[in-house]
Amino acid sequence: MTRRVVVVGGGIGGAAAALHLTKAGANVILLERGEQLGGLVTSFEVGGVPLELAYHYLVPREQEILDLLSELDLASMIAWYPSTVAMMMGGRVWPFTGPFDLLRFSPLPFGDRIRTGIGALRLARTNDWEPLDGEPAMDWLGRLTSPRAREIVWKPLLRAKFGTAAPGVPAAWMWARMKQREGGRKRGREYLGYLTGGFRQMFEALDARLRSLGADIRTGSAAKRIVVEGGRVRGVELEQGSIEADTVLFTGPLPAINRLVSPEDADPRWAGEGLGVVCVILELTRPMTDAFWVNVVDEDIPFGGIIEHTNLIPASHYNGTHIAYLSRYYPPDDPFANADVAETAGSWIRILAERMPGFAADHVTGVHPFRAPYAAPLVTLGYQAKIPPMRSHIEGLYLSTTAQIYPQDRGMSEGVRMAALATKEILAGTSAVRDAV
Repeated sequence: MTRRVVVVGGGIGGAAAALHLTKAGANVILLERGEQLGGLVTSFEVGGVPLELAYHYLVPREQEILDLLSELDLASMIAWYPSTVAMMMGGRVWPFTGPFDLLRFSPLPFGDRIRTGIGALRLARTNDWEPLDGEPAMDWLGRLTSPRAREIVWKPLLRAKFGTAAPGVPAAWMWARMKQREGGRKRGREYLGYLTGGFRQMFEALDARLRSLGADIRTGSAAKRIVVEGGRVRGVELEQGSIEADTVLFTGPLPAINRLVSPEDADPRWAGEGLGVVCVILELTRPMTDAFWVNVVDEDIPFGGIIEHTNLIPASHYNGTHIAYLSRYYPPDDPFANADVAETAGSWIRILAERMPGFAADHVTGVHPFRAPYAAPLVTLGYQAKIPPMRSHIEGLYLSTTAQIYPQDRGMSEGVRMAALATKEILAGTSAVRDAV
């Protein structure tokens, strides 16, 4: 394969695809608008130690990302830790890691706790997700457990993730999330992995490997337009000039491709909506809770998750600083989409000081607020039929985006898996063109 391929987007999906394509013999140019590869896995530093802007972890059975790390000689840097989950409700943090925690969860009447546990066992035996694509997750969970569990547990959890769009989330998405957690269990405990020293080194290794194989990596370079003539790709236009290309692989947020092609060339399925996210990273003198992941289902608290990074990875890795992420996802029509993130961070800290037992504002020694306008696709009922194909109707244009990952939630391993599939599509398309000639 000697054709030129431009990969638009230097996140995990784009970087992994560039690696696959380069190894297959393609002349690859990788474009990333940021100053470093990484996308949503981009890092900053806490006390000189890299930390991701948004939390990212490994799951034991996510083989694609584990194989990539092994190929990059980073497998020895993976450390596995037992995870703990909790739920914050009514100003109290309830452990929610195992079955005995469920039995002690008194906000749910005892009979409903039993029915919820039985429902979890029934879910574990469910393998066919396609019938769940058209059923609302709230209805399915209520039927699987109990109507009261739906109101007390599931509805607040889905609202914390999807906001006003929660009623339209398909059960297939929730099924896949629960299956993912099941895949993280070893000997009855859930484990998560982290790359000691942060995931920045994975992207640095990808950058070095790609360059050694002859790929052209251009950071600080945003695609301005995908040039299409006569129904096929001719290249990519940048602020700095133009690149002639036979093939373009787009790996950014799906709706963004509509800004790169003319309206008459667009596929209606490319207009899917996404969820934005705000992450406020706190540097702390002490932990906030005993749990790693706290789902916040208190309606008086405006964020949905407290992820205490150093309740999983030891604080000693960050010179004794404790680190917590506060996160909130929001749909496009949420007023929060235009809120000032610095003001938001201040208000969240004040609310925690009022609501979180044992927490005080003076425990905070550093605040780092970040926003991503598109962090995940907004999955809706019947989503499977709305997913665009990897090989578009424009000859030479391919898409590999998080919006095409379903029913699984987007993640690094899924990004690597999609990159391998996109490479196969491109190689197959190139062979077809060669045979036709």
